[in-house]
Amino acid sequence: MANTNKGRKFYIAVATAGQPEPVPQATDLTQTEYEALIWLEVKNVGAIGESGTNTNIVSYDELSTEVTQKQKGISNAGDPTVECARNPPDPGQQAMRAAAKTKYYYAFKTEDADAPDENTTNSVYYNRGLVTGPTRPNGRNEDFILEVFTLGLVQKEIVVDPEPISP
Repeated sequence: MANTNKGRKFYIAVATAGQPEPVPQATDLTQTEYEALIWLEVKNVGAIGESGTNTNIVSYDELSTEVTQKQKGISNAGDPTVECARNPPDPGQQAMRAAAKTKYYYAFKTEDADAPDENTTNSVYYNRGLVTGPTRPNGRNEDFILEVFTLGLVQKEIVVDPEPISP
């Protein structure tokens, strides 16, 4: 069954539960290492941009062939944006603002609300990278005040599909 983004949650790794101090992650992480981190939800998220790996296709035309030769080149882990309705006291948004003031890499988790039943986990996506921003798109008098953060991802996304919950 296909699902929507409704109920999706976005998190940043922090030092202590509920506190807005993000923890830099200097090296690539495994699924087990991501799962061991302390996660703080960023509230009031309205949209999360495209993530996943985009690999360049390198091509070369040889004089002796009729078809262009192609190979995979360097991959880009992505630069998704995270749009939030500005909420200054939210610890998750505070952590994003703090991370954006540094040049360090941070861990992120996105969790879908797609478990097929109460005995199964949701899909989870793990990423690591820079935080920039926030930018403020402004708007009209009846628009929400927004902040948009851009993530400069530096590790291939780890996708964990729904799994049975252990008793």
